[in-house]
Amino acid sequence: MFVGIDIGGTRIKGILTDRSGKELSFRETETLKTAKEIDDSIIKLIENLATSASVSKIDIKAIGIGSPGPIDKEKGLIVKAPNIPGFNNHPIVKNIESLTGSRVFLENDATVALIGAWWKENVSKYRTWLMITLGTGIGGGAVIDNRIYTGQAGNAMEVGHMSIDYNGRECPCGSRGCWERYASAPAMVELARAHLKKNRQSSINPRLETEELSALIVHEEAVKKDETALKILEEYATYVGFGLANLINLINPEAVLIGGGASRAHKFILPVAKQVVNDRVLKGFKGKCAIIPVEDPVKVPSFGAAKIAINALNG
Repeated sequence: MFVGIDIGGTRIKGILTDRSGKELSFRETETLKTAKEIDDSIIKLIENLATSASVSKIDIKAIGIGSPGPIDKEKGLIVKAPNIPGFNNHPIVKNIESLTGSRVFLENDATVALIGAWWKENVSKYRTWLMITLGTGIGGGAVIDNRIYTGQAGNAMEVGHMSIDYNGRECPCGSRGCWERYASAPAMVELARAHLKKNRQSSINPRLETEELSALIVHEEAVKKDETALKILEEYATYVGFGLANLINLINPEAVLIGGGASRAHKFILPVAKQVVNDRVLKGFKGKCAIIPVEDPVKVPSFGAAKIAINALNG
C-alpha cells in the first residue's frame, strides 16, 4: 500500500492506494500553523487512511508528499513555503519517516498534481503540456517531450511567482505583482471584498453573517446567477488568462490542464481566460493550445504523490 499527501495552504489531503492506483481511502484535514502541528496532523491523517481501509500501518510501503516550494528533494527539506509560514528549512522527510517507519519521498506540490493528472487524466495524446493549480497559491508543472521537467532541485515552474505587474501587490515571497496575488483563491476573495463594498445587494452578503467569505461562496452564488459573483469571476478569470498567455508564449505547449480548488469554477473562469489568451498569445500560437479543467482537482495531487512513492520504491 502507498500513501500520497498533498499539503495545501488551507487543507492537507491524503489518499491510500495500491500499486495499480486503486483508491482505498481518502481523507483531508486543516493545514495548521506550526511545522510540528502539520507533521502531527499528517501522521494522524495516515492513521485515519489506514483505519478506514482496514489496513495495518505496517503494510504502507512508502509515502509521497507534495509540498509548496521551494524544496530540497535531496535533503528532504521544505526550504520555504510563502503560504505556510511555519515551514522554514523543515526536515519533513526525516520527521515523517521516524514517526511512521515508512520511506518518504518529497516533491513539489504542482509536480505531484501533474503526475497525478498524467496517471489519472486523459493526457496521453500530448507530448508537451503544463499543469497549473489555482489554490491558496498557484503552482505549475511541465511535461516537455514526454519528460517531466523539475529543474535542478525540483523547484521549476514556480509560476505563481512570475510577476504580471512589476510594481504590483506585495507578495509573501518578497516580490511584487506575482501572478498568485491576482489569480489564487485568496486573490479571488480579495477581489470579492472590493466588489461587495460597491454591491450591497449581492446574494453573497447575507451569507457573510454566518460564513467566512471564500472562493467557494463566490462560485456557489455565481451558479445562482448573482450578478456581483459573476463580475468577480470574470475579473478573476482575466488575471488567470494573463498568466496563461505568458506561459503559452514561453513554452508553446499542446495543452494546459487547470486544477486546484478554484478550478471547480472552471465553467465561469475558462471561457474568459481563453479569450484573454487568444488576445495575447503570439499570432502563430492562437488556437494551438487546449486549456482543459482537471476532472478531479481534489484528489489528483494526492494520487500524484502516491505515484511518486510507487515509482521511487520501484527505482
